[in-house]
Amino acid sequence: MRFRNRRTSERGNPRSNGEVISLTSLFEGERGVLTNAFGGFGLVRRLAEMGLTPGVEIKLVRKCPFRGPLQIEVRGSMLALGYGVASKVFVKPLKAESNG
Repeated sequence: MRFRNRRTSERGNPRSNGEVISLTSLFEGERGVLTNAFGGFGLVRRLAEMGLTPGVEIKLVRKCPFRGPLQIEVRGSMLALGYGVASKVFVKPLKAESNG
């Protein structure tokens, strides 16, 4: 019997070198720039209608527990995305700004 996702040494930490990560991997309050979304034509079109296009800045406002929906801020609007949809949206995390 083999367990999945047990090879942590091969994967490494995607945050260490600024790679593209899934929207579900962001922490609350963290910002990122949308790079791409994987899915069918209908999903990509629906995301584009909501303003989620490549190059737009996204802020993760709230993550609900137990793979619940995520609340994000895009272009001054608050949106809620289901966990499955959010896992198909990929962002490049922005570095936190230091005040002072």
